Formats: sequence, C-alpha cells, structure tokens
Amino acid sequence: METLARPSYGHNERHQPRTNRFGLTSCDHFGLPARDPELSGKFFEQILGGEEFYRAGFSDEERARNKNRHIFYHVGPVMVELVEQEDRRSYPDVTNPKSENMNPHWAFETTPEGVLAFAAHLEREGIPYAGPRTHGEASAVSVYFRDIDGNNLEVVTWQPFPADKIPPRAKGERLAPWDKLAHNWRPK
Repeated sequence: METLARPSYGHNERHQPRTNRFGLTSCDHFGLPARDPELSGKFFEQILGGEEFYRAGFSDEERARNKNRHIFYHVGPVMVELVEQEDRRSYPDVTNPKSENMNPHWAFETTPEGVLAFAAHLEREGIPYAGPRTHGEASAVSVYFRDIDGNNLEVVTWQPFPADKIPPRAKGERLAPWDKLAHNWRPK
C-alpha cells in the first residue's frame, strides 16, 4: 500500500507530550450549541458513537430556574456538552450563516482505517461530507461534516494514509465546503 509522503508534521510529533507552565493537561470538555439537546444527542450517539454521561436542566425545578438543558457525552476520550440555546438558534446561524468560515470546528481523532470507515458510515446515514482530504505539510487526513445544528466537525488521522483512498479535489474547491454539508438527519 502506497501511503502519502510523510511531511514534517505527523502522528508522532502530534502526540509528543508537552508540559504546560500552568499545569493544564488536556481539554476537559467543549460545549456545542444545540437547538434541541436531546435530538442533537441522538446524532452524537448514532453518528459519533457518543455515550451519555450527565444531563441537567430537564427537571421541573431546573426549568423553573431557567436552567438551560444540556447533556454531556463521551465521544472516545473527549467530553462534549450539548447546550440548549435560549434563542433556539444554533451558533452557526449567527456566526457563520453563509457557511464561509472554516472555524470554529471540532475534530475527533482516529486511525486511517477509522477515517475510511467513518466516511462509509456517513454515506450510509445520508450525511454529506467532504474527504478524505489532505492538509499540505501536515500528515493529517480528514473527513469534514456537520451535525444537525450546523456545527462544523471533523474526523482526522495523523497516521500514514493510503494515497489511493484520497479523491482528487476540484480546482478551487475548499478544504471543507460547509455550505454543501447541510442536512436534516433524523434518528433511527
């Protein structure tokens, strides 16, 4: 199997431990806006293999205190918090309405086989995606897609990737054409 030439920024370099002068060791969690945390949670369960960890804001008492509904999910070693928005709009509705911005986006790491399997999974689920895509001097190869709230997501590997599994990109095509990745997925 021919793999992409290994650029100067690869898997080993990516995973070298770094010390932090403030003692920070990792990202504890990140919060994503959700119009409906339960529906968004189903997406994270069925599409990303997330497992619910904790939920708040669902009891009558919490709702009376105007606590936003939110659910934490484990997605591999990453904790994702899906947070109800008071205005029932999603973050991209306000910050990226024309889908022109690459960022913010959130990436989940896997292996080369995992990237290919994930792309096939998205295909079966009818979720549009872009990729696998290369990243210039970094050895990263990614698949880009959106959740049901329009949040930009990525599945990436930094390991050597089979060159023949990377489709050519049309001239001028963006790395992640977010405007073409919208969908109306529903749980099974």
